[in-house]
Amino acid sequence: MDTKITKSNVMASIKDDKAHMDYLKQDVNYDQKKGGKNKDINQTADEKHISKLAGDVKHDKTFLSKHMKHNK
Repeated sequence: MDTKITKSNVMASIKDDKAHMDYLKQDVNYDQKKGGKNKDINQTADEKHISKLAGDVKHDKTFLSKHMKHNK
């Protein structure tokens, strides 16, 4: 979902991405314990998604810091 980041929704976006990463980390842990035959594939997909979300959070924080400097 490519939601456009604005000053009004950046904090909600960061919070949502962090919650999603937390869920995926729990899923990776579950896959490690009870993953079944597709364990490695599922873990890899989840880990790639976590990395993408972490990049999104980093980008959102950069966006936020740039816009907060201009508002001062």
